[in-house]
Amino acid sequence: MADAGMSDEQPGPAKPQRRRRDPEARKREVIEAAERVIAAHGLEGLTHRSVAAEGDLPVASTTYHFATRDDLIQLAFARSVDQFLAYLEHLDEQQPVASTTDLVERLTDAVVTACTGGDQAHWTVQYELFLAAMRRPALRPIADRTITVGRISLERYLPPARAYGVSAALSGMILHGLAGTEAPDRASVRAALAALCGTTE
Repeated sequence: MADAGMSDEQPGPAKPQRRRRDPEARKREVIEAAERVIAAHGLEGLTHRSVAAEGDLPVASTTYHFATRDDLIQLAFARSVDQFLAYLEHLDEQQPVASTTDLVERLTDAVVTACTGGDQAHWTVQYELFLAAMRRPALRPIADRTITVGRISLERYLPPARAYGVSAALSGMILHGLAGTEAPDRASVRAALAALCGTTE
Protein backbone atom coordinates (compact mmCIF):
# COMPACT_ATOMS: atom_id res chain seq x y z
CA MET A 1 0.00 0.00 0.00
CA ALA A 2 1.40 3.40 -0.96
CA ASP A 3 2.34 5.79 1.82
CA ALA A 4 -0.22 8.49 2.50
CA GLY A 5 0.37 11.68 0.55
CA MET A 6 2.63 10.00 -2.00
CA SER A 7 1.57 9.68 -5.61
CA ASP A 8 1.86 6.32 -7.34
CA GLU A 9 3.79 8.07 -10.12
CA GLN A 10 6.96 9.72 -8.87
CA PRO A 11 8.56 12.34 -11.11
CA GLY A 12 11.81 11.23 -12.67
CA PRO A 13 15.07 13.15 -12.43
CA ALA A 14 14.97 16.52 -14.11
CA LYS A 15 16.43 16.46 -17.59
CA PRO A 16 19.55 18.61 -17.90
CA GLN A 17 18.96 21.66 -20.01
CA ARG A 18 20.69 21.52 -23.34
CA ARG A 19 23.41 24.12 -23.45
CA ARG A 20 22.81 26.51 -26.27
CA ARG A 21 25.81 26.70 -28.52
CA ASP A 22 27.03 29.98 -29.86
CA PRO A 23 27.23 29.48 -33.65
CA GLU A 24 29.81 32.22 -34.05
CA ALA A 25 31.98 30.76 -31.29
CA ARG A 26 31.85 27.32 -32.93
CA LYS A 27 32.64 28.83 -36.31
CA ARG A 28 35.66 30.56 -34.76
CA GLU A 29 36.80 27.26 -33.23
CA VAL A 30 36.67 25.64 -36.66
CA ILE A 31 38.68 28.45 -38.28
CA GLU A 32 41.29 28.41 -35.51
CA ALA A 33 41.66 24.65 -35.90
CA ALA A 34 42.00 25.10 -39.69
CA GLU A 35 44.77 27.63 -39.14
CA ARG A 36 46.68 25.19 -36.92
CA VAL A 37 46.33 22.46 -39.54
CA ILE A 38 47.61 24.79 -42.28
CA ALA A 39 50.54 25.90 -40.10
CA ALA A 40 51.54 22.30 -39.37
CA HIS A 41 50.73 20.53 -42.65
CA GLY A 42 50.13 23.15 -45.34
CA LEU A 43 47.04 23.40 -47.50
CA GLU A 44 47.50 19.85 -48.71
CA GLY A 45 46.78 18.64 -45.17
CA LEU A 46 43.58 20.65 -44.81
CA THR A 47 40.44 18.52 -44.82
CA HIS A 48 37.23 18.62 -42.82
CA ARG A 49 38.40 15.55 -40.92
CA SER A 50 41.82 16.97 -40.10
CA VAL A 51 40.24 20.20 -38.86
CA ALA A 52 37.71 18.31 -36.75
CA ALA A 53 40.48 16.19 -35.22
CA GLU A 54 42.68 19.22 -34.52
CA GLY A 55 39.84 21.12 -32.85
CA ASP A 56 38.35 18.07 -31.08
CA LEU A 57 35.12 18.82 -32.92
CA PRO A 58 32.55 16.67 -34.67
CA VAL A 59 33.04 16.59 -38.42
CA ALA A 60 29.44 17.71 -38.76
CA SER A 61 30.37 21.03 -37.16
CA THR A 62 33.00 21.76 -39.77
CA THR A 63 30.77 20.82 -42.69
CA TYR A 64 27.81 22.74 -41.25
CA HIS A 65 29.71 26.02 -41.11
CA PHE A 66 31.96 25.42 -44.13
CA ALA A 67 30.39 23.29 -46.82
CA THR A 68 33.57 22.93 -48.87
CA ARG A 69 37.30 22.93 -48.30
CA ASP A 70 37.55 26.15 -50.32
CA ASP A 71 35.15 27.81 -47.88
CA LEU A 72 37.55 26.92 -45.06
CA ILE A 73 40.52 28.28 -46.99
CA GLN A 74 38.78 31.55 -47.86
CA LEU A 75 37.61 32.26 -44.29
CA ALA A 76 41.01 31.34 -42.84
CA PHE A 77 42.67 33.77 -45.25
CA ALA A 78 40.19 36.55 -44.43
CA ARG A 79 40.77 36.06 -40.70
CA SER A 80 44.53 36.14 -41.23
CA VAL A 81 44.23 39.48 -43.02
CA ASP A 82 41.99 40.85 -40.25
CA GLN A 83 44.65 39.92 -37.68
CA PHE A 84 47.34 41.58 -39.79
CA LEU A 85 45.26 44.74 -40.08
CA ALA A 86 44.69 44.81 -36.31
CA TYR A 87 48.44 44.51 -35.77
CA LEU A 88 49.15 47.40 -38.12
CA GLU A 89 46.45 49.58 -36.56
CA HIS A 90 48.04 49.13 -33.16
CA LEU A 91 51.62 49.56 -34.35
CA ASP A 92 52.04 52.89 -32.59
CA GLU A 93 49.10 52.77 -30.17
CA GLN A 94 51.22 52.17 -27.09
CA GLN A 95 54.14 54.33 -28.14
CA PRO A 96 53.75 56.53 -31.24
CA VAL A 97 56.38 56.28 -33.95
CA ALA A 98 58.48 59.39 -33.36
CA SER A 99 60.76 59.39 -36.41
CA THR A 100 61.81 57.43 -39.48
CA THR A 101 64.62 55.92 -37.44
CA ASP A 102 62.09 54.77 -34.86
CA LEU A 103 59.99 53.26 -37.65
CA VAL A 104 63.01 51.32 -38.92
CA GLU A 105 63.60 49.89 -35.44
CA ARG A 106 59.94 48.87 -35.11
CA LEU A 107 59.89 47.20 -38.52
CA THR A 108 63.18 45.42 -37.82
CA ASP A 109 61.69 44.06 -34.61
CA ALA A 110 58.61 42.94 -36.54
CA VAL A 111 60.67 41.00 -39.11
CA VAL A 112 62.87 39.28 -36.53
CA THR A 113 59.93 38.43 -34.26
CA ALA A 114 57.87 37.07 -37.17
CA CYS A 115 60.67 34.64 -38.03
CA THR A 116 61.89 33.66 -34.57
CA GLY A 117 59.14 34.49 -32.06
CA GLY A 118 55.77 33.09 -31.16
CA ASP A 119 54.03 34.44 -34.29
CA GLN A 120 55.70 32.05 -36.73
CA ALA A 121 52.57 29.95 -37.10
CA HIS A 122 50.45 33.00 -37.93
CA TRP A 123 52.88 34.18 -40.61
CA THR A 124 53.23 30.66 -42.02
CA VAL A 125 49.46 30.48 -42.43
CA GLN A 126 49.34 33.90 -44.07
CA TYR A 127 52.02 33.00 -46.62
CA GLU A 128 50.48 29.60 -47.35
CA LEU A 129 47.18 31.28 -48.12
CA PHE A 130 48.75 34.21 -49.95
CA LEU A 131 50.59 31.87 -52.30
CA ALA A 132 47.40 29.84 -52.77
CA ALA A 133 45.81 32.94 -54.30
CA MET A 134 48.00 32.46 -57.38
CA ARG A 135 45.98 29.36 -58.27
CA ARG A 136 42.64 30.29 -56.70
CA PRO A 137 41.15 33.46 -58.22
CA ALA A 138 38.53 33.63 -55.46
CA LEU A 139 41.32 34.38 -52.98
CA ARG A 140 42.83 37.24 -54.94
CA PRO A 141 40.56 40.00 -53.59
CA ILE A 142 41.67 39.00 -50.08
CA ALA A 143 45.30 39.04 -51.23
CA ASP A 144 44.71 42.52 -52.68
CA ARG A 145 43.45 43.63 -49.28
CA THR A 146 46.61 42.32 -47.61
CA ILE A 147 48.81 44.26 -50.01
CA THR A 148 46.75 47.42 -49.68
CA VAL A 149 46.52 47.56 -45.88
CA GLY A 150 50.25 47.02 -45.54
CA ARG A 151 51.09 49.79 -47.94
CA ILE A 152 48.54 52.26 -46.56
CA SER A 153 49.69 51.72 -42.99
CA LEU A 154 53.24 52.67 -43.98
CA GLU A 155 52.05 55.75 -45.86
CA ARG A 156 51.35 57.29 -42.45
CA TYR A 157 55.12 57.57 -42.08
CA LEU A 158 56.60 57.41 -45.58
CA PRO A 159 55.91 58.83 -49.06
CA PRO A 160 53.78 56.43 -51.17
CA ALA A 161 56.65 55.15 -53.33
CA ARG A 162 58.81 54.36 -50.30
CA ALA A 163 55.85 52.81 -48.47
CA TYR A 164 55.23 50.47 -51.40
CA GLY A 165 58.89 49.42 -51.56
CA VAL A 166 59.17 48.87 -47.81
CA SER A 167 55.92 46.87 -47.72
CA ALA A 168 57.15 44.56 -50.47
CA ALA A 169 60.55 44.23 -48.80
CA LEU A 170 58.99 43.29 -45.47
CA SER A 171 56.99 40.51 -47.13
CA GLY A 172 60.11 39.16 -48.81
CA MET A 173 62.25 39.34 -45.68
CA ILE A 174 59.72 37.45 -43.57
CA LEU A 175 59.17 34.85 -46.28
CA HIS A 176 62.92 34.28 -46.61
CA GLY A 177 63.28 34.04 -42.85
CA LEU A 178 60.50 31.46 -42.53
CA ALA A 179 61.55 29.37 -45.51
CA GLY A 180 65.33 29.52 -45.05
CA THR A 181 67.55 27.57 -42.70
CA GLU A 182 68.78 30.60 -40.78
CA ALA A 183 66.96 33.35 -38.92
CA PRO A 184 67.34 36.83 -40.42
CA ASP A 185 70.29 38.82 -39.15
CA ARG A 186 68.98 41.85 -37.29
CA ALA A 187 71.77 44.17 -38.40
CA SER A 188 71.26 43.25 -42.06
CA VAL A 189 67.50 43.69 -41.83
CA ARG A 190 67.89 47.05 -40.15
CA ALA A 191 70.43 48.29 -42.71
CA ALA A 192 68.19 47.29 -45.63
CA LEU A 193 65.10 48.92 -44.12
CA ALA A 194 67.04 52.07 -43.25
CA ALA A 195 68.13 52.40 -46.88
CA LEU A 196 64.60 51.81 -48.16
CA CYS A 197 63.11 54.29 -45.70
CA GLY A 198 65.70 56.90 -46.66
CA THR A 199 67.63 57.12 -43.41
CA THR A 200 71.16 56.05 -42.58
CA GLU A 201 71.05 56.94 -38.87
